Amino acid sequence: MKKYLFILPVFFLVSYCFSQKESEKEAYRIAIIQFDSFPEQNERNVKEIERLAQKAAAMGSKIILFHENTVADYTGDVEKNSEYVPDGPSCRKIEALAKKLNLYLAFGISEKTRDNHYYITHVFMGPKGFIYKYRKTWIWRDEDDKGYRNEWARYDVGNGPEIFKLAGLRATCFICADGEAPRCIQRAQLLKPDIVFYPNNRAAESEYAKYAERAAQIKATMLVANRVGKSWQYDCRGGCAVISSSGEILAKTSTNQEEILIYDLQK
Repeated sequence: MKKYLFILPVFFLVSYCFSQKESEKEAYRIAIIQFDSFPEQNERNVKEIERLAQKAAAMGSKIILFHENTVADYTGDVEKNSEYVPDGPSCRKIEALAKKLNLYLAFGISEKTRDNHYYITHVFMGPKGFIYKYRKTWIWRDEDDKGYRNEWARYDVGNGPEIFKLAGLRATCFICADGEAPRCIQRAQLLKPDIVFYPNNRAAESEYAKYAERAAQIKATMLVANRVGKSWQYDCRGGCAVISSSGEILAKTSTNQEEILIYDLQK
């Protein structure tokens, strides 16, 4: 019997350490926020971002995602309603907010550059400030141009998805119509990200089955955001979701009104 006296304690020690390791896996509380950002009212929309981010932070969120073109929405005057990134007034306010709340915050903006280019951009801020910006690449073409949505007429194109680091995760991003382009999905797949940020600004119903298919193709957790409310003549209906790397819809919004979707993501 004496030979087992040492084996049994070691067995229980290993089991205990394993259970501790499993229970101590780091989780990030995600907040995906759908709300009504008013077209061409940048200051008002930034205040709403601040209000909703503070609300999500009070719920324990560490990563917050807003929809495409959060700050200005679609605009007939791109020059007037676009801002520098990260040096413009909206970026600076949201950067200060991310630092204050000690979290990661992603939002959409109409970006202008000092050499007269314009982009539909998603900006990522963190506890230490500006992290990354993604510029929409496969931009939307709409000859009817209702609601100033003919992006080809107003914006330049970006360089496509790439990897950036956020909260220790390998992240990538693409925006709305990017996700309709097979080449975009192929490029994202080759990057082998842990997480995909997928902000949208759609008037149509969210197509969860398509989002799930893309997440499974890329083999990464996908965070989908969309707006609600009136974008010029469009009544936008929301539709945010967290989708697993296998294409399972883990959580989604339940209304077409302002809502904060919360999900705990295991790192």
